[in-house]
Amino acid sequence: MKIFKFFAIVIATSAVAAQPVFVSKREVTVGETKELPSSTDNDLHSSYGKPYAIFQPKVFIVSMFELERDPWLEALDFVHNISLPGLSPIYSTIYCTTNYSICQATAGEGEINAASSLTALTLSPLFDLTKTYWLLAGISGGEPTQVTTGSATFAKYAIQVGLQYQIDYREYINTNPDWISGYIPYGTDNPYTYPGNVYGTEVFELNEKLRNRALELASNVQLDNGTEKNAEFRALYEVEPAISPPTVVGCDVLTSDNYFTGNVLNDYFANLTKLMTNGSATYCSTAQEDNASLEVFTRMQKYGLVDYERIVVLRTISNFSRPPPSMANNTVKFFTDTDKGGIGHSLANLVNAGFPFIHDVLTNWENVYESGETYEADNYVGDIFGSVGGKPDFGKDSFEIA
Repeated sequence: MKIFKFFAIVIATSAVAAQPVFVSKREVTVGETKELPSSTDNDLHSSYGKPYAIFQPKVFIVSMFELERDPWLEALDFVHNISLPGLSPIYSTIYCTTNYSICQATAGEGEINAASSLTALTLSPLFDLTKTYWLLAGISGGEPTQVTTGSATFAKYAIQVGLQYQIDYREYINTNPDWISGYIPYGTDNPYTYPGNVYGTEVFELNEKLRNRALELASNVQLDNGTEKNAEFRALYEVEPAISPPTVVGCDVLTSDNYFTGNVLNDYFANLTKLMTNGSATYCSTAQEDNASLEVFTRMQKYGLVDYERIVVLRTISNFSRPPPSMANNTVKFFTDTDKGGIGHSLANLVNAGFPFIHDVLTNWENVYESGETYEADNYVGDIFGSVGGKPDFGKDSFEIA
């Protein structure tokens, strides 16, 4: 890990003592605040902008819980601690490097924690985040036909799969034996139809050009392969790429507070991923926070507080989301009583795969990243509503807003 601390020292431009810190207020940029629009009705309008913000990080790392946070605290020289109201009561501290160019926050696990913490962070008057690049970096389950333990995945799409009706298996198998799942998209009467009702958080599309840059940079590093025991467990799957050492993969992440596992649900959610993105996305990782986080960024983008095009979602694979063939008839034992052993190298590979992007941003800030033009998105970015502009390249022409 010492190499990362070396880079952090090189990047730092000032030697400021650890907290408590007294820093001068940054110069107010003309035009940062917006005028109140004229109104002839009784609607109240808020003006947005942070002319007195102190901190302007170039990169913000977002972890979800302690184990994901700690590799970054070990790898980088975070010397400043900042506490904000509204962060997780467990993870109430933001860590920043000497010159505040890199900061790290831990959101808390699950959709509610992620949305609450990131809302507090992005609305904080202390931070100007208009040019900040975001690395949402966490571990996840993995689809063995796409990844193996320790693999580093970079997503273009995040799909929220928990927003559905659900009927218990015992109550539909006799009447609807052809169903592959008891999940039914909202506003439909079967598992195979695009939702008729949507909340707006079902699908988010990210900047593919920036994703590809992060993926390219990560592909040049050596990932942690894990232990012999990890390799033995991978070999139980008998399929590529599960049996191979970890690699860097461009594929897509599912969000659900429901921690699912097994062949039936994986098959269903893989099909749902294709359905929700009109065949564009490929499910490879499953997590609990990303759609919630991206909803926050979508809302803040509308008022100029963040740049949605500057987000990278990294998930490293800590476990397989379906059992190997030898345990196909005992998913419960696979899930509850099997040492899958992938968390160690998945945590190490958060830094291994994520740091090259961070280093690239800081090293090439003025010439490449500050303006955002070099990696300006060519694809649609945003949610299913087109909230931040443009027309989504997934979904339907119309649906009810639930």
